[in-house]
Amino acid sequence: MAALAGVGAGGTVGGIVGALVGMGIPEYEAKRYEGAVKDGGTLLSVHCDTSGQVSLAKQGLRDTGAHDISATGEESSPKASRDVAA
Repeated sequence: MAALAGVGAGGTVGGIVGALVGMGIPEYEAKRYEGAVKDGGTLLSVHCDTSGQVSLAKQGLRDTGAHDISATGEESSPKASRDVAA
């Protein structure tokens, strides 16, 4: 998550793919997000602990005009948590 925060603060984009893949996002999708950021877009990652929180996060993102919203689960964690990216 720190790698993504650095990018949002104007850091280099090179580490986005590695950070996203490390979070469980497929490489092809991570590369698509990296391209969008390079083109001036914004990448937002939201950590959720329950499926209800995932639904609320997705709805909030849709309500504010976000697109390309996806969710991925952390199957290996003791508590099945999820990350939402837009």
